Amino acid sequence: MSDYTPKPTPNYMSSDWGSNQTKLATLNIDHIADKAKFAIEILEASVKAFDSLEKEIVDASHATNPITREGLRAFSYRIDTQQQQLIQGLQHLKQMMDDIDKTTDSIQKQKTNW
Repeated sequence: MSDYTPKPTPNYMSSDWGSNQTKLATLNIDHIADKAKFAIEILEASVKAFDSLEKEIVDASHATNPITREGLRAFSYRIDTQQQQLIQGLQHLKQMMDDIDKTTDSIQKQKTNW
């Protein structure tokens, strides 16, 4: 078998033509991607909080004294809080993905003037 390496294609993003618009678009996309990364980090923190809740519930199940109603309510409220954080994080990600889509749509639009 031969080692086939395709010929490099020109990268319009690195050319001088339209560089201001290209730079602006890439900066917008980079900014939105940074916000999306932050939202993902928030979601990861919420998932880790579920791990700590799971450990506490397991520990409570092995306790000599049964958990009280107040203790159960506290677990329930904490689970609800983490659930709300996950929902908000997902909503932020959806909005950011819409922003990325709008930005890329504007890049892909046919240029009608110089």
